[in-house]
This record gives sequence, C-alpha cells and structure tokens, in this order.
Amino acid sequence: MSPTQPSSSPQVSLENPMDVHSSREKYFETLHADPYGLENEKYDWSGENRFVAVVGPLAIIGVLAVMAAQYFGYASAISPFTYALFGVWIIFELIGKLVFSWAILRFNIKINYVRKLGLRPWRKLKTYVIPLMLIGIFGLEKGGGGEVVAVIMFTFLDVLKTIGTEWNVLRRKVPVLKRAFLAWDRIEDRPYTLRYDIMEDILRFLVYLPFICLFGKSALLVMIPNLINEFGDGLAEPVGIRFGKHKYRTRSLWYDGKFWNGNFERSYEGSAAVFIVSIIVLFIFKEQFDPVAFWILLGTLPISMTLAEAISPHTNDGPALALVGCSAIWIVTHFYPLIG
Repeated sequence: MSPTQPSSSPQVSLENPMDVHSSREKYFETLHADPYGLENEKYDWSGENRFVAVVGPLAIIGVLAVMAAQYFGYASAISPFTYALFGVWIIFELIGKLVFSWAILRFNIKINYVRKLGLRPWRKLKTYVIPLMLIGIFGLEKGGGGEVVAVIMFTFLDVLKTIGTEWNVLRRKVPVLKRAFLAWDRIEDRPYTLRYDIMEDILRFLVYLPFICLFGKSALLVMIPNLINEFGDGLAEPVGIRFGKHKYRTRSLWYDGKFWNGNFERSYEGSAAVFIVSIIVLFIFKEQFDPVAFWILLGTLPISMTLAEAISPHTNDGPALALVGCSAIWIVTHFYPLIG
C-alpha cells in the first residue's frame, strides 16, 4: 500500500479523532490511506518542529551537565555495561516496532493493541527498570546515588532517542524510522504523538525523581505505580476498545492549538483493568511492607490509582498515576507508625 495519500482518501477529523474507531472498516481504510500519518493535509507539523527545537537542546544540556558532574566528582559514574544495556534495550525496542509495524499492515491489527500490549513496557520502563532494579538490586554501580544519576541521565538520553526516531523531519528521510514508528503512532494522536510521548516522560521524571530521593534505600517502591501505569493503563485501552460499552470523555493537555482540548474516550471496563492490576502489583511487592501498611495500601491504592487514571488528561495519565501512587506509598510507609 502506497504511503502517498490522494486528496479523496479518508482523513482523521481533528474535531473528533476517536471517530476513526467507529468501525473496523473505517479504521483500516484510514490507516492504509496514510499509514505513516505524514500526508494528512490537516496536520500542522510546525508545532512539533518548534517543540523539538526547544526540548532537543535542553536534553543535550542535561546530558552534558550530568557528565560534568561525574567528571568533577559530584555524581556517581555509570558503568559501560549499564550504558550498553540501555543501548541494547533501545535496539530491541526498534526491532519490535519494525516487526509489529509489519504485522499491523499485513494482518490489520489496530495500532492501539500493539502499542499497549506489545511495545509499551519496552518503550516506557527502561529509564527506571535499569537504574532501580539492575543498579539498585544488583549494585552494578559503585558509590552512592548511582540510581538517581542513572535515572537522570537515561531520561535525557531517552528524550534524544525519541527525537531521533520519531521526529517527522527525520522520519520523512529515513524509511526504517518511518516504518518503525507506525507501530507506536495511534491514528487519533497524530500529529501530536512525539509531543505527547516526551511531555509524559518529562512529567513522570519530575514526579518520580523526588520520590526516588525521598525513598532512599527503598527507591524500588516507585516501581509500584510505574508497573501499574505500564500494565494497568496498558491493558485499559485494549480492553476499552474491544470490550468497552460504557464510555466517558477526556481531554488532552494540548490539542489542535488549545490547552485542555480534544474529544477522547475512556471506558469503565478499561478503568477496571487499572484497579485489578493495582491489586496484583501490590501483592508482588507485599514483602516490602509492614502487614498493616500493606492492607492499608490494598484498601486505598487500587481505587485511588483507578480514579487518577480516569480523570487525567489523554496520554498524560502516567504523571498522575506516579504522583498519586508515590504519595500514597510515602504517606503510609512514613506516617503509619505515628498513628498506629
């Protein structure tokens, strides 16, 4: 199927982007008419270009600042092995995108399913799994604060990776990037996908980093809201699209030139997935808590995470889940003894 889109081909409505899901036939007719989202005459790419012009240099400055802090002894060094692991993770992410992109076009699979069920953990978890689980648990880095330094460095590097693989200017020139991004680029999010990705990552970072410092040796606890976000929210969308009968509306932080705009949908059935995954994740981490603290969290965290996901902006539920989850865990683990 040619990526060139004639003017008579179906195009996504910016007024109601979720209408593309009104039928399976309409969805795949729209997808095959413009599989890479680069030919829709309604899309204004200048906003993405300005966004990259600001965020890209800031990410480079961030990387250089961490390197300078390491050079002068103010920050822990990150081992070559850890950098290599981060690089391998990115390669697997790219290969996965290419494989899934082929499957989407070959077998008519909705991008929403592939993005959330196949790619999301690879795309979103590496910035925290590598520092908190591999460094924190196995002690790969020498010196204090290695986890914090790695989270900061990998966040900046991941922003640069996102720009280098998702920016429309580069995708137009590099066919492999254009093809790979198809598996991540939901039709209803175009042309904002890159901006949504980076803004969510930055906001998540701004929430998680202070809590990683607050938790100290127990920093692994921030993986609880992280995992609920990745797998709970990851299931919510596919469940909602496939089984959701009871819909409710949400907005995006920025859409079509306006703040808090756009008509997007969630479902109660999808939100239930967040609730169930929250319970499962808490039981996985049960041994990290005092028994009473665990039961307090079990009675409060699943419902609060479900509500946070429900009322948060489209594509920015991650920061809301991070803030609610980390706050609840910190309050219980630090103040429970005072009231018990």
